[in-house]
Amino acid sequence: MRRKDDRQARATIKDVAEAAGVSPMTVSNVLNGRHQFVSAVTRKRVEREIERLSYRRQASARSLRVAEQRSIGMVIVDESSHFLADAFTCQVVAGLANVLNRADYTLTIQGMPGRQLPASMIMRNYEVGGFCAMVSGPAAERAEVVGRLRALRQPVVVFQEQFEPSDPDLCTVRQDDWGGGRLIGDHLLARRVSELAMIVPRQRWPAIENRVAGVRDSLASTGGTARLTLIESASESFADVQSAIARHLAANPPPQAVIGGNDPIATAAMLYLMDHGVKVPDDVRIVGFNGFEAHRYSRPRLTTVVSAAYALGERAGEAMLVRLKEGAFASRDHVLPVYFEPGSTT
Repeated sequence: MRRKDDRQARATIKDVAEAAGVSPMTVSNVLNGRHQFVSAVTRKRVEREIERLSYRRQASARSLRVAEQRSIGMVIVDESSHFLADAFTCQVVAGLANVLNRADYTLTIQGMPGRQLPASMIMRNYEVGGFCAMVSGPAAERAEVVGRLRALRQPVVVFQEQFEPSDPDLCTVRQDDWGGGRLIGDHLLARRVSELAMIVPRQRWPAIENRVAGVRDSLASTGGTARLTLIESASESFADVQSAIARHLAANPPPQAVIGGNDPIATAAMLYLMDHGVKVPDDVRIVGFNGFEAHRYSRPRLTTVVSAAYALGERAGEAMLVRLKEGAFASRDHVLPVYFEPGSTT
């Protein structure tokens, strides 16, 4: 249930109108897209005050009693317009949606680049009981997105992040990506691999950052005799990954092992190498990450780390339902394990 002080602190349409020096009807016109009745200058002034005051449209009193707490918002900050094509994101959303469905809650999803978040419909005009968020970008930008969500004074569950536990209405749900990276490093070191390359997308995700950190930590335990080179791909697409490894190999000898930031990246790299006469695993070992169904179709079968993505969504839904029922999160940081699945590529 919503805390009394949160409800009282919320800005109203009258507050926005007073701050912008316009009538409540003008604010309503802006909110409902009736821009033909509002000048461009006035509209920008109203939108600025909506953002500054963190105003969100209120449902009627009856709707609040009946439906306010029956919907959760899912914000996915991703530069790609194909954000729901990502297997990890789909698994998380499926787990979250199924938990909410069983409790008779709806899930509203909006994906967008971070720069579009402040003006997005889900932030300004849609009444939900809480937010779940999956956010890409540099760490400072991710923190800014979470700060914007918390400014709405609603509970927030963030995937794949870790924050200081000072905010009682902020919960994190993540898997042990660092530990997964460590498992990969240890596995390759046991096979006397000393030259490794890891292909990562240009768009930064906290999960992949932690996977890289885990691999580095494993290699550091050898006293620095093994070396990791990062290869940046313009995106996670098949073509971009193959272009990235082609550029790397044009200037460098093949590494002894290639690690993909996820399974599709690893598979694209493996196919490029095999198409150019490199034997896997005899010449180069290949490791992926996530272990979703598609990795079983590769030949040789891909060595990978199996992700808990679906369970992450379930855990987030369960945590949010407890928060809405009890008024507080039972735990504010959930870490799910991953496990190593050796295949034929190492």
